[in-house]
Amino acid sequence: MSSQSPLQVIVYDSPEHEHPAVCRAMESFGLATDWGLPGGLTKTKQVFLHLGQAYGTHHAPLGASDDLAARLRADAPETTFLLWQDPYFEEADGHNVAHVPEVGVFESPCNANGAPHIDLSELIASLRETPALTTAQWLAGPGETILGTRVRKVIDGYERPGIAA
Repeated sequence: MSSQSPLQVIVYDSPEHEHPAVCRAMESFGLATDWGLPGGLTKTKQVFLHLGQAYGTHHAPLGASDDLAARLRADAPETTFLLWQDPYFEEADGHNVAHVPEVGVFESPCNANGAPHIDLSELIASLRETPALTTAQWLAGPGETILGTRVRKVIDGYERPGIAA
């Protein structure tokens, strides 16, 4: 069984002064637009950051998503990004991290497409513990931790511009 799996990151927003730090972080993890495939587009050192572009590698050590997320948050704290590492086998979970400055971080297990897996028992327990809350109140309070509603709303705005979140 492999101890590696694909890792990808999409940077949605970043102040220009943080671009070099973002590029260095991605380069140190072997991420590129060609995903390390022969004949790809990035044969030379990455110089420019392309917002909204997926950067990835097919062979990242398991746990690299934690390390990359921590480095991006430390070296480029004003940068909005979504990253995920695929599950290393079909029945396993991958790892998803979304970071939006001044809003927060949402971290969860995920599938190979980066879609978060939500723990249904945790969701039901939270709803049972707060029966007096309206849906909007729950989503803004206890549901925020489980679903990452505020962070996901911002990320969805980048992924689907023009659609009101």
